[in-house]
Amino acid sequence: MLVASLGLMTIDGSVPRADKVSTVSVPTPLQSAVINVRSGLLTLTSPVFAIAEAPYRFSGFVSDIGADRSSLLRQRDQLESQLLLLQQQQQRFTYLQQENTRLRQLLGSKAQLPSEVTIAEIIGVSPNPQRAELLLDKGQQDGVIRGQAVVDAQGVFGQVIEVSTDSSWVLLITDRDHAIPVRNSRTGVRMILGGIGGAEALVLEDLPASTDVLSGDVIETSGLGGRFPVGYPVGVVTSLGSVQGSPYLSASVKPSAALSKVGHVLIIANGSPQPVRSKALSDSGDSLTNKQADN
Repeated sequence: MLVASLGLMTIDGSVPRADKVSTVSVPTPLQSAVINVRSGLLTLTSPVFAIAEAPYRFSGFVSDIGADRSSLLRQRDQLESQLLLLQQQQQRFTYLQQENTRLRQLLGSKAQLPSEVTIAEIIGVSPNPQRAELLLDKGQQDGVIRGQAVVDAQGVFGQVIEVSTDSSWVLLITDRDHAIPVRNSRTGVRMILGGIGGAEALVLEDLPASTDVLSGDVIETSGLGGRFPVGYPVGVVTSLGSVQGSPYLSASVKPSAALSKVGHVLIIANGSPQPVRSKALSDSGDSLTNKQADN
């Protein structure tokens, strides 16, 4: 192949090229032979040139693929970051939307109450598992005093038992030391509803066997004692049962208020707050129970 190339170069240098020959003159036999040989050699050597150039083309192709892959990886990382940010914003938007709905419900509940109220946010829970107490972000500087009733959009929540300058503790209606005068909204019969320490459990105490109470009855505040607004929902009767060795019945009630959810509540300013036990005494176990106070 090398010899042929050298010979071709020699002949090609000594014989005028076809593209330089006058278009009028006829090529000589020697020129025609050189043209045919050159054409044949180009045909034979084309694959060699292609093979020789292949590594360079392949290298460029691989380089392009690498650049494209790096670009795609950067775009993927950017899109993942944007997606994470959008998801976080979506979660925040969902939370704000839900919070807006709860506040609207709370304001609707406020319109049904007979007096001034203070909107408070739940900011803490008692570390004592034996107590059902929550911490609110409103205190004396906001006009909160001990004994005031606390409600949410669905029902009675509890009552204030201790107040500091900028916060207050609330005893939930499910606490075993809490009781509230109520009535059956269907019949008007007055009863006492007490807590038993469970998160979602209340009990109607000492019901005579003849008491007209049914599963599904709505229990509401009676207004006796002046602490809780009259006619506000407290819970719904879920079951009835007899007390062993006693002529009385017992009825389980599910609270209407969302006691286990973090959010906002209303502190009711009306009425004459009655003395309630202090938190310090409750921790020692020597306390005046709200059941005694409400009765």
